[in-house]
Amino acid sequence: MNKIELLEIVKKGEDSFIEFKEEMSHQDDLAAEIVAFANTEGGKLIIGVADDGEILGVTDFDKEMQRIDNICANNCEPTVYTTIEKLIIDDKKILIVKIPKGTQRPYRTNRGIHYIRTASGKRIASPGELRLIHQASGALYYDEMPVFNTSLEDLDMRYLDEFLKKSLGGGIEDFGIKTDDLLKNMKIMTPYEGDMVTTTGGLLFFGKHPEYHLPYCKVTVARFPGNDIGEKFEKKDIEGKLIGQIERTESVLKDYLRSETKIEGFKKEEPVFEIPIESLREAVINAVAHRNYQLASQIRIFIFDNRIEIKSPGKLPNTVTVENIKFGFPLHRNPLIVSFLAKEHRMTEIGTGIPRMIRLLKEHTGKEPDFEERDQEFVVKIWRPAL
Repeated sequence: MNKIELLEIVKKGEDSFIEFKEEMSHQDDLAAEIVAFANTEGGKLIIGVADDGEILGVTDFDKEMQRIDNICANNCEPTVYTTIEKLIIDDKKILIVKIPKGTQRPYRTNRGIHYIRTASGKRIASPGELRLIHQASGALYYDEMPVFNTSLEDLDMRYLDEFLKKSLGGGIEDFGIKTDDLLKNMKIMTPYEGDMVTTTGGLLFFGKHPEYHLPYCKVTVARFPGNDIGEKFEKKDIEGKLIGQIERTESVLKDYLRSETKIEGFKKEEPVFEIPIESLREAVINAVAHRNYQLASQIRIFIFDNRIEIKSPGKLPNTVTVENIKFGFPLHRNPLIVSFLAKEHRMTEIGTGIPRMIRLLKEHTGKEPDFEERDQEFVVKIWRPAL
């Protein structure tokens, strides 16, 4: 950062990514700011600038840098690793402490408090926000969490029996253990306050009517005329078990795609769609498998004249980026659901689906899909061939 850049930042003032601090601010206050940035999206702590933007400077670069390093190591749990840049403006010494989004989230102060960053500063994370941080960091898998007010009666045991026979070669009665123990071992059910309830993944995969308890865990397909969202559209909501959602979504998408059917002799061939169905199926399965099920929002698929957008609730988890998923970097947000889908031979557990989808689309349409993180969604854009 240079003088001009810093003066521009000071002129704009503090925001979600910038915090001003005077020299010798209390160590607890600094620890709270550092933890808040590390728990959110990262940011810069500028030491030597007052809240109103007045540039005051620090007395001793080395002494203040050592103090920051000690706070990161001793007042933050786990240790937050920062980089510190020196800058001199009009003979006044400024420190820019760069705090990255933490890879070991959630962080807390040595007083045991978890902070997050907002546009107006820092605040204590709520229980729900803390669960989101745990989940994003891989410390908590939401698909293994209990669903309140559920029981064995909410599970479709005939469907589960068929699943076990297909995937493991034996039905419920063939494993030689009690049904409750089998369901617990498979993480379909879990203890909660003295009762056995379903897990989120168990209910979504094997529930009779998962939408009764998790109404937002569905797929909504909307067809808009033209290339922009408008007031006129056709909409279909797809609920039920996850496998059923995947199959019905594929069927709905086929209804909206252009296709050609060739007849040779008396034999009618399968229709050839404008977009490879395998690539759309992969995108839908990925959305179902890797969405953030803690967010009360459905998967949304928008069909326009020139593209199809698959919008999945939740940003990418820690260490996963838009770039590395293109090369098969595996996601681990919902390992239980992924394992069930793998046993159904709907996907693998090694992250090969997206590279395959990219290859199919490039071969068939000449265009790769676009991947984007937008607000609290992960968006896949698949481009339709021009008419």
